Amino acid sequence: MRIADTAFDGTKLIIDKTKRTLGTYALLRQLSSINGANISHRLLDRVMYGVETLPPLGKEYWWFLFFGNDGRQMMVLMYRKFGKRMVFNGKIVEFRKTNQMAFQAVTTGWIYDGTGMYDLGVSNPVIAMSPGEKSFVSKISDRTMTFKGGFPEYELKIDGLVHLKMTEGDFLENRCAYGVFIPPFGAGWIDIFSNAQGDVLGEEFVGTAHLQKVVGIMPYGSFHWARVIFRNGSTFSFFCLKTGEKSKKYFHRSMNFYDHQTRRYIRFWDPRLIISEETGKITTWTIEGWDEENELKIVLDTYAEKKITMNGGGSQVYREYAVTPSRFRFTTNDQTVTLKDLGNGVGTFEDAYGLPGF
Repeated sequence: MRIADTAFDGTKLIIDKTKRTLGTYALLRQLSSINGANISHRLLDRVMYGVETLPPLGKEYWWFLFFGNDGRQMMVLMYRKFGKRMVFNGKIVEFRKTNQMAFQAVTTGWIYDGTGMYDLGVSNPVIAMSPGEKSFVSKISDRTMTFKGGFPEYELKIDGLVHLKMTEGDFLENRCAYGVFIPPFGAGWIDIFSNAQGDVLGEEFVGTAHLQKVVGIMPYGSFHWARVIFRNGSTFSFFCLKTGEKSKKYFHRSMNFYDHQTRRYIRFWDPRLIISEETGKITTWTIEGWDEENELKIVLDTYAEKKITMNGGGSQVYREYAVTPSRFRFTTNDQTVTLKDLGNGVGTFEDAYGLPGF
């Protein structure tokens, strides 16, 4: 009887895990069917405070970016993947679920305070999710980290370092969901854009926040991504995959420019891209993109850099740059916009490259 009960329990666990894994695929399918701003508050909460069941190649992370009006920046990352462990920035970290709403993962981050980079290190804590309360509790840099709230108001605390409140901002799109689903691979994510105000390292912080949650079932890969916020509230963003670290062949390309003054949101249609890096006293990235109706060029001067390395089930390197635009020009049939029109800006540029592992 005991053998039969044990076999039954084992079969039940397999069935339950299979159902939860299929639920992860269903979520990716749902997010990829939205591909825009038409996402409900309920689904935003479901994704933000959900803990997905990850199949092989599965990854899940929360990526929070904060841009100060004075050029200060902050990034907080929580990351987990399928498997038992990996090496993250030279430190062995473990992944496990203690129950459906608690899991061990990586927490890391950095703060640029206007003069230098404050490294939040690499921690490997248990993260406790409370979907009903819309909150989670974790640790970073040996300090308790709490995040709570529902769209559009959130709050982030890192004991003794950070206390920020996020509120609804004057953005044409303040939330969105996107995804790519090509079974058995796929990825889905949500983005939330808001105002942010509070204290960082004992100083008043006023700016904007970009909260992102990503679920992916895919090997590591190479890509570029950037987002810049200008003084008048306009924004620029772009993304592309590439075939390798130094590759100039880009695919799954996107580029967007939101002109706050005219309230126009311009999405480039499958843009062609030229991306170049110049190194010297400072590193400069130039992005040029165009489609049949629009053309854009932006030059980004970097003033701080942070590198993240991951090894285990493949390898991944993220080079993150805090940037400010030194040149900008957008041209379409009836409009030309330059940096003079937008004012100074602040943002992040990512250069990532990786090798898959199975």
